[in-house]
Amino acid sequence: MSNAPSNPSASHPPLQLPKVVNIPDLGPVTLRRLRPTDSIEALTDLLHKAYAKQVRMGLHALASHQSPAVTRRRVSKGECFVAVLFDDEPSKERIVGTIMFQEPSWGSTPSSGPRWFHRPDVCNFSQFAVDPSLQGKGLGILLLDLIEARARELGLRELALSTAELDTQLVAFYRKRGFRDIEPFDWGVTNYTSLIMSKTL
Repeated sequence: MSNAPSNPSASHPPLQLPKVVNIPDLGPVTLRRLRPTDSIEALTDLLHKAYAKQVRMGLHALASHQSPAVTRRRVSKGECFVAVLFDDEPSKERIVGTIMFQEPSWGSTPSSGPRWFHRPDVCNFSQFAVDPSLQGKGLGILLLDLIEARARELGLRELALSTAELDTQLVAFYRKRGFRDIEPFDWGVTNYTSLIMSKTL
């Protein structure tokens, strides 16, 4: 039996974006794909702020210190989604959350990256970040729901991630969302062992 993804159009409607969601105590948040006109510098700054907690733990993820040039290169390789708020005026957008879907950062050969990521029925996400001042309001859940819907749309069966094994609070968050432990992995560009996790869709 083939492990190839099934026909996505058979049971899952296309992802409709942009999508506006009203969040209590926050207001309307727009979920959409990153646009060429969006500021890469602002996106990079958001990543640095969101990953600062891990830095204080002594964990140095690439997203915690990458340059705007690296951010630009990474978002060009997959599908980057953002959560946007309007500050004061409708014309002033602020990116307050982001997530990358299907970033092929592990390489194209079976010997590179986590073995789990090379399965034909597995997709992944990375660069998951929410403005620290807005965490706990549901923005992260909205972004995860979005890429789960995207994965189902493509007919994929597993959604995987890589996170710092020592960030037990974040690992617990993912487990609560239905992700299970797959294997430890050393990317070679961080100072910690990562934990590969996956969720059956």
